[in-house]
Amino acid sequence: MARINLSIDDNLFHLLEQDAMQCNCSVNVYLVTILEKLYKQNPFDYQSALAIIEQEAKAQPCNEDFTLVDLPSFAEISVVKAEHANLKPSIVRARLGKMFNARVRDGKVGDVQRSVNDNGDLKFISRAAAYIRKSKS
Repeated sequence: MARINLSIDDNLFHLLEQDAMQCNCSVNVYLVTILEKLYKQNPFDYQSALAIIEQEAKAQPCNEDFTLVDLPSFAEISVVKAEHANLKPSIVRARLGKMFNARVRDGKVGDVQRSVNDNGDLKFISRAAAYIRKSKS
């Protein structure tokens, strides 16, 4: 995968940041999405995939740890649609995971939060971030 170092003025960055926030993603993912829409025939729709994953996370049983792999659509979306968009599934999973984690960190996925152990350290299950849906009681 190639990397690009892009320098833009602060005003343009803030405009992009506002649009990215409205799409619930980072500026980086937002720019990749714009470029894919311009240059690819079948771009992957990260915003739709993220919305589905968030809904599935909100429907998980309360007080039980889960990872993104436990969500029904995560593997299907990242493999089937990624191949259709000519992307490596691992790249799609990584981007979706980062987007989801940022949304959870900002408290934007209902009562879903990162799971922590007894010492207060973030939990991982098989090297994947663990999440938990906390009951309101």
